[in-house]
Amino acid sequence: MKEILQQIFTQIRAGWRYRWYAMMVAWLVAILGWFAVLSLPDKYEANARVYVDTDSMLRPLLKGLAIQTNFTQRIKLMTKTLLSRPNLEKVARETDLDLQTKTTKEKEILINKLRSGIKLQATRRDNLYTIIYSNNDPKLAKDVVQSLLTIFVETALGDTRQDSDTAQRFLDQQISEYESRLIKAENKLTEFKRKNVGSLPGQGGNVFQRLQTAEQQYAQVKLLLNEALKKRDEIMKQLIEAKATINTDNAPTTTTVSPLDTRILALQQKLDDLLLKYTDLHPAVVELREKIAVLENYKKKNKTASGKTVVPINTLYEQTKLELGKSEAEIATLKVRALDYKNRLITLQKLVNILPKVETELKRLNRDYLINKQNYDALVSRRESAKMSESANSTGDNVKFKVIDPPRLPVIPAGPKRMLFSVVILMLALVIGGGVAFILSQLNPVIYDRQALRKLTGLPVFGSVSRVWTSELLLKRRIEVGVFVVSGIGLLIIFALVVFLQNYAGAQEMLKGLRGAV
Repeated sequence: MKEILQQIFTQIRAGWRYRWYAMMVAWLVAILGWFAVLSLPDKYEANARVYVDTDSMLRPLLKGLAIQTNFTQRIKLMTKTLLSRPNLEKVARETDLDLQTKTTKEKEILINKLRSGIKLQATRRDNLYTIIYSNNDPKLAKDVVQSLLTIFVETALGDTRQDSDTAQRFLDQQISEYESRLIKAENKLTEFKRKNVGSLPGQGGNVFQRLQTAEQQYAQVKLLLNEALKKRDEIMKQLIEAKATINTDNAPTTTTVSPLDTRILALQQKLDDLLLKYTDLHPAVVELREKIAVLENYKKKNKTASGKTVVPINTLYEQTKLELGKSEAEIATLKVRALDYKNRLITLQKLVNILPKVETELKRLNRDYLINKQNYDALVSRRESAKMSESANSTGDNVKFKVIDPPRLPVIPAGPKRMLFSVVILMLALVIGGGVAFILSQLNPVIYDRQALRKLTGLPVFGSVSRVWTSELLLKRRIEVGVFVVSGIGLLIIFALVVFLQNYAGAQEMLKGLRGAV
């Protein structure tokens, strides 16, 4: 550590030999730098703050009814595209900056200069946006900020209306197209149904179900027909037997259980059932007893001497003959029905290869019709939502722009930061002066102690002779140091003067601006 400090002190002593060169370089750098700072033109900064309110009372009310525009995302996109070339060209036209350009290259330089000078700051949570622009002309800075603010507000609202109009035009075009498709699909479906009446799936199920039903009906009616034929044959046998017993001169009689007795027995059974539920005075019981009494009286009048019921044999023949006629009629009906079912079955069997094609074509037509109808209904619904959304946007309540700080004419220059630059130049001048002294000391090295001499020559050093400072040398030394110190103080005095001039110039500009505002 001691060797390091000794080395440092040695380098300082070496550089001290060239202190006047260092001081001259420091003065030169500082004077030139401060002159450059003072000659820098003033920059005036204009800014505007705008708050975008996207929380509207209409949005929750219209949820599910109208198209909800995401204004937050739209505003964020607008902030990213605010410095696009078309917007910057519009700013140049509105502020008459384009009049200063004559060639394409000059115009390109102007656009790039605008883009580099404009700053857009935003807070993510509060939707608060700040537009900043700096220029040597305060009025131009204010005009540029005002133009950007106008573009920012108008573009955001204009894009929403333009998007809404574009969406409605697209929906109207699509609705017209799907309407024509829907009409064509309806006409095709109607014509197909007209040509294939009776062969459609909706008219009794599909072809296989109808074929199976026809087979079952035909088998059932054949069974009924066979039963009716058997019944008719039995009746014909009974008729032949009854006809053989007929006496043409005097029709014999026979005793048998007459239908009258059967009817009386049935009424008696019904009466017994009623007596289990009601009393003898119940109207139904009384009525049944009266009917039984009438039938009993009628039976007594038709009794024979032997007490048997007399039934003429020809009456039995007639009844059998009547039953035979009914059976023949039933057989004829069943034959007609069987023939009809057979014809249906034959027709379905012939068309069994055609009907599936009809069903397939019908399904395809129905599918096309339903798809077109669903799309048409959806488009009409969306168009109504778009109209409602446009009406809501036209009220201006969906998004509101509140200019918190409008752009004002800047009075005090915002830059350049001359105070900071002056301090930096002073420090830089001192560093450069010290660097020059160090470089010169390295170019012309001097030995200051025995250790350095021994290290340089590699020979032993037996002693050294100290310098004797006389009064004249001491006076000369003090004068040199005093002049050097005064030179350094003079540099600091000039620095203070530069700072004062900068502040005084700023104060004069502020007073000038205030007087102009008054």
